[in-house]
Amino acid sequence: MDIDNTNNLGKHWAAIRGNKVIAVIPMLVPSDVDFEAFRTQAIDTLQLLGEVKTGDLLDDYGDRYFIPRKNHSNRSKNPKPVEPIKVFQPSDTYKTGGNI
Repeated sequence: MDIDNTNNLGKHWAAIRGNKVIAVIPMLVPSDVDFEAFRTQAIDTLQLLGEVKTGDLLDDYGDRYFIPRKNHSNRSKNPKPVEPIKVFQPSDTYKTGGNI
C-alpha cells in the first residue's frame, strides 16, 4: 500500500481486535449534534468490539486501512513508522455469529 496515493476518508474511531479493525465510526458530526455525547456513546459502542483508537481511515482502491494516531511518546523527531491496520470488510455472503 502506498500511503501517499490513498484517499483519506478523515478522522475516525476504530475498534481493533487482534490485528484487524472490526468497526469504525467517523468523528465528523452535524453541527446540531452534541459532540461530547456523540463521542461518549461512539467510544462505548466500539469498546464492545475491541480496543478503541483514534486515527485516519484511508481508502486504497477499495481496500480500507486505519492509521492509528501516534501517542505522545511516538511524536519525537525520530518516531517509529506507523503500521496501517486493515479494516475488516465482510464478503457478499453474510453469516451470523461465530468468530471473525
